[in-house]
Amino acid sequence: MNTDIKKFKYASIFLSAILLSVLSLSVIRADSHNASTLDFDFFPKFVHYQGTVAVAGQKLENIDTGIANLKVEFISQTQNVQINGVNTPLAEGAFKFSTIFGADIPGKYHIDIGPGVPGKVIFDVYVGGIKATESITFLPTAADGCRLSNCMNATFNLTADTIPRPTPTPIPPTPTPLPTVNPSLYSGQIAIGSGNVPDGIEVYAKIQDYISETVTTKDGGYSITVNPITINYVNQPIKLVIQGNESISSVPFQENQFITGVNFLFADFELKVSEPTPIPIPPTPTPLPTPKPETIIVVATPTPSKIEPIAKVEQEPVAPVAEGGGCSDGGGSSSISLFSVFILGLLVILSKRFRKPILARIRL
Repeated sequence: MNTDIKKFKYASIFLSAILLSVLSLSVIRADSHNASTLDFDFFPKFVHYQGTVAVAGQKLENIDTGIANLKVEFISQTQNVQINGVNTPLAEGAFKFSTIFGADIPGKYHIDIGPGVPGKVIFDVYVGGIKATESITFLPTAADGCRLSNCMNATFNLTADTIPRPTPTPIPPTPTPLPTVNPSLYSGQIAIGSGNVPDGIEVYAKIQDYISETVTTKDGGYSITVNPITINYVNQPIKLVIQGNESISSVPFQENQFITGVNFLFADFELKVSEPTPIPIPPTPTPLPTPKPETIIVVATPTPSKIEPIAKVEQEPVAPVAEGGGCSDGGGSSSISLFSVFILGLLVILSKRFRKPILARIRL
């Protein structure tokens, strides 16, 4: 057991010694390099271009171009370049970069080209859409002794022969209105295959992009108004359309016509006939019983009548009547029969009104 432990210790020491030797050799080799030969190629490569722009002998910043944000563009030409040792063709505009003139510093442009652009790519420069007289060749080489690949700067002044102007907005010409035409009425029969069209089928007319009103068939035919409005539809073929199927036959459109007997033929197709929707009949309401008139019972209230007491009639003494009747020798009142007395008493009872007159007669 102790022997194995000793062997393990010796092996560990041996391996540690070898590792230290390798590290020492690496440090010695690193120290033998000169700092001036270091090249950090892992940085992305680009070039920062800047410069002035002159147009027709004048500085661009002194010219009123009418363009608010004047663009400076770098656009690659059609060319062949070496990419990883292989000759590779590039189409025009394969690489594009742009900036705004005077955006960073008045009177100058500033733009970065790269990274990702292979070396020796030639760019044309456009100022406000006007091609400059100069073109540049992209060379990502450090300037001013800088050894880092991302601190490259280049001054490149541009000149142009024409002052850039804003692109005018095109105004489309006003189209001349077409003359108008009057509508026409067409009617006739419709045959689908070898049979006539049933009633209630929707159909409309079509002339190029014009679609007429939709009507329904009746008695195997149609009647439709065609009104395309403008003259360009005159003499163009009219076709009828049923459920997306166009008629085989057609007739030229003529304005202001009333034409009957214009028949149209359709190829045989399966016609979809919809069942008419039944109109629901509302149930007959149960009649309500007629109320009987209310019986009004009137109870008569007896009106008490005022009966005046019968005044006691004073009878005057009657002279005795002589036997055998006749008048007395000295005259006097006429005798009153018993019947007259009875009647007189009855009248006195019934009315007070006649009391005095009756009494007056009695005295007679």
